Amino acid sequence: MSSTWIRLLFIIVVVLLPYTVFSMNIFAGPENVVKEPNCTTYKSKSDCSDIADPVCADDRNTYYNECYFCLEKVIEKLRYRYHGICIYK
Repeated sequence: MSSTWIRLLFIIVVVLLPYTVFSMNIFAGPENVVKEPNCTTYKSKSDCSDIADPVCADDRNTYYNECYFCLEKVIEKLRYRYHGICIYK
């Protein structure tokens, strides 16, 4: 019986821990929310950095960072949803 509880606890930790670590923006207060990107600063891919800072758009795609989101926004009529990985497809 105790090995069953250990397995159950292990499964819960393996499933819930990554969810809570990667979805911190869901629990962030208003002071921690990142505002919509200022797209006027990005003109081409050469302006984009290699630093990952995911942005979720209303098309439910995750963009690598603000720059790539803004460049795609010029092509498509995208709207900013939040900073972070899009959870729902």
